[in-house]
Amino acid sequence: MIKFSSEDNVPLSVFWSVNKEYINSEYNIFVFDWWEWIRTSQNQQALYQPDISEFIKSIDAVIEEIKKYDICFFVIKEVLNCGSNNNIRPVLHNMMAELEKLNVFYIRLSRDKNFPTAESKTLNMPWFIEKDIYMSKDTTIDFDYRPKDFTFNMLLGAENPYRTQLFEMLHSESYLYSTYMGHKDFRLKSNSNLEDRDIWNNLTNQDLSKKLNTMEVAFRENRQYAISRIVPESIYNNSHFDIVAESQPIISSLNFTTEKTGKPLSTGRFFIWYNSPHKVKYLRKFGFELQDYLCDYDSIIDNDKRLETILELIKEIGDNENYIKKIYKKTKNARIHNQEVYKELMTTTTSKLSSWINGQIKEKAHG
Repeated sequence: MIKFSSEDNVPLSVFWSVNKEYINSEYNIFVFDWWEWIRTSQNQQALYQPDISEFIKSIDAVIEEIKKYDICFFVIKEVLNCGSNNNIRPVLHNMMAELEKLNVFYIRLSRDKNFPTAESKTLNMPWFIEKDIYMSKDTTIDFDYRPKDFTFNMLLGAENPYRTQLFEMLHSESYLYSTYMGHKDFRLKSNSNLEDRDIWNNLTNQDLSKKLNTMEVAFRENRQYAISRIVPESIYNNSHFDIVAESQPIISSLNFTTEKTGKPLSTGRFFIWYNSPHKVKYLRKFGFELQDYLCDYDSIIDNDKRLETILELIKEIGDNENYIKKIYKKTKNARIHNQEVYKELMTTTTSKLSSWINGQIKEKAHG
């Protein structure tokens, strides 16, 4: 048999096919989705309490549940250490130590060096590969320079402090098309003339007493896509490069790359990013090459210094046409390569994941 920790939301679509194969098996398989579990109201309340005894009880219950099964696939879609309660970290370390004693395998869509898992028991994949990114046929892929209205676009969603810093320092620059739809004040200072109207209406009508939800859907070619997974056609056609501010908290041990990074990779665009360091090393594990992307800032550990270096680079490029042309020429091969890597990952990841899952199950069955 196979059981899911959340019957309403099976983690990773590939498990549907695994479910069909093993649903009537005497072999007991448990698929545990950490992110869905941690997001339940009960666990969220326990997570932020000074007294974490209830959270510890919940973790203990998870471990006891996993022990009932022959094999467990532990899916970590986003960050493992959620929230700002420092008392949680040792609890999670203890949980991981207990899981290592069991027949648990990990599927990770992010990487956190503070919570490592054995390479032999782990399949890593970038978060943005899980679902399609939509790009209209009218979006122009520019591997070579052509004149455009803006040097950069910077499209910011939900509010967080480092996005606010970026917007405050850059939004008035004439070479930048910028939006900050999750900030109640800066939403009003956002550019709007290149927006898809259905997306603009959705985001501007959301109540910002809650976190902006860019996972709400819009229809493209009779299919639903999360708003954040839709390549902004007019903005891409009228801007050269992207400024990406990821969703993850800025923690030097953490790499978590969402569709915000996936969009410029999938479309062969040069981009500058501000979030945790060492993205170059992380993405290289999946075949991407960013060493030509003027990204020395990526190795700077100090957040303030890294931000300062990024801002200097953005302003140096500015509306300098010769510099823009130089970037197109210098990064062309890498951008073409990265687009091809993205296409290959989208084509092969599901089959590789399915093969890996079945391999672990069969090895256990015959072990």
